[in-house]
Amino acid sequence: MNNNRIVSILILLGLAIRLLFLPLPGFNIDVNDWFAWATRLSHFDFSHFYSKDIFSDYTPGYLYILSVLGFLKNLLRVTDSYFYLLLKIPAIVSELVIGLILYKESKKYVSEKLALLASAFILLTPALIFNSAVWGQIDSISALLMLSAIIHLKNKNLIISSIFFGLALLVKPQTLALLPLFAIFLINHFKALHLFKLTMPGLLIIFIIAFPFFPNQTLANLAQQIINTANEYPYNSINAYNLWGVAGFWINDNQIWNNLSYQTWGYILLAGYWMVIVYFYFRKKLSIYTIATLATLGFFFLPTRVHERYLYPAIIFLVLTTAMLKSKLLLVLTGMLSFLHFLNLYYVYVYYNEIYLKLPKILYNPVIYNFLDTHSKELSLTSIIIFILISATIIKYGARISKTG
Repeated sequence: MNNNRIVSILILLGLAIRLLFLPLPGFNIDVNDWFAWATRLSHFDFSHFYSKDIFSDYTPGYLYILSVLGFLKNLLRVTDSYFYLLLKIPAIVSELVIGLILYKESKKYVSEKLALLASAFILLTPALIFNSAVWGQIDSISALLMLSAIIHLKNKNLIISSIFFGLALLVKPQTLALLPLFAIFLINHFKALHLFKLTMPGLLIIFIIAFPFFPNQTLANLAQQIINTANEYPYNSINAYNLWGVAGFWINDNQIWNNLSYQTWGYILLAGYWMVIVYFYFRKKLSIYTIATLATLGFFFLPTRVHERYLYPAIIFLVLTTAMLKSKLLLVLTGMLSFLHFLNLYYVYVYYNEIYLKLPKILYNPVIYNFLDTHSKELSLTSIIIFILISATIIKYGARISKTG
């Protein structure tokens, strides 16, 4: 069978599975925010969207999509129940596009079979399907933009890369996880023109998109919005199976250990991790894709104030790196990490929707839920071990794709 036809079948299968789960209630807190913001954007000028009286902890990027959805709701007179389903569509479409891009990018360096496997992993893995089709979150949108930024950076299309990075940052500030990678690229290929191309287009697109929301002191007010969002949840681990989850969830990260707050220790650990990455980048000439993988993994596992969903971009880059390294060990570790991520999402979804908010118990399984509820520390520790093994494997063998990736 023609490989393009196989990819088309995989995409259609991925779409069918997502549409099958689409009617399930989204994560109540998030989708209700999407609904309220889309409605607000369809009735108010963008400059009046942010208000001290209205909860709004997202940057302007995704708000444009919500404004379009709100416009369609009014134009087509979509009922509220169907609009909740419509709110999931942008994330689902982005996920399918990621699957296609991974296939096209992987086959430049590996066999068609491995490229198809990478695409199938993205399109069919339960964790990603749960994130978009059930939960209704938008991590796939920012991940798609981040992936596009890194692909264009690798190809030295610096202006386009900068624009995609700016767009990703406006959708999810967690895109800052990739900022050190861009700094490393500039250090390794420094030219004044490179600096200009990698900074000005991104800053310009950020300004243009943010301006309607912040017509006065645009960049300063946007930066303040990002800071406010980061300070919204001042806790060590916000349900994430990471390093801080080993100690427990929802512990205030202002607590002191050895004269430093948990938050500061998180920054120190992340900085130390990046020192290791930079050392091996210059010693072994690691590829941009491996650095992107390590960057997004480190951002999830080491700092405080991390939500369970922040692992999403790392899985995307990890699948691409695994295919390029042709590593069976990485494939197994990626599968294990993805499975733990799925359990993490499932637990949080069931707790808030079906336990805390007392919505109908559609996905609740007492055996699975009780196990997850009582073993979060052990699962966090398992995830950390997998993270260390993945990082060590990538650093050890990442130079194999330095000339291609």
